[in-house]
Amino acid sequence: MSPEPTKTHQATVFQAKVFVTLKPSILDPQGRTVERALSHLGQQASSVRVGKLIELQLEGERGEVEARLQDMAVNVLSNPVMEDVRWELEESPVQAVAGA
Repeated sequence: MSPEPTKTHQATVFQAKVFVTLKPSILDPQGRTVERALSHLGQQASSVRVGKLIELQLEGERGEVEARLQDMAVNVLSNPVMEDVRWELEESPVQAVAGA
């Protein structure tokens, strides 16, 4: 009996962007500092808020990647008590390099 041929399954590579911002009820001293600096430069802006952008490359099936991304975003990359988090997920045109 001959061995079964192995199925090669290439995982899809996704580019994720996670945006973390302070909740509106939390004071943003860094945003206030930026607002004052802009004012000193003659630029008028109000309600400046500063946040974080985290970019990740993930591999797998879309549903599994979305679940992993949600878990990471809520439990690791943000503090749900003080921060709001949202993310974008796009299929990457660049495929992962084996062994990378």
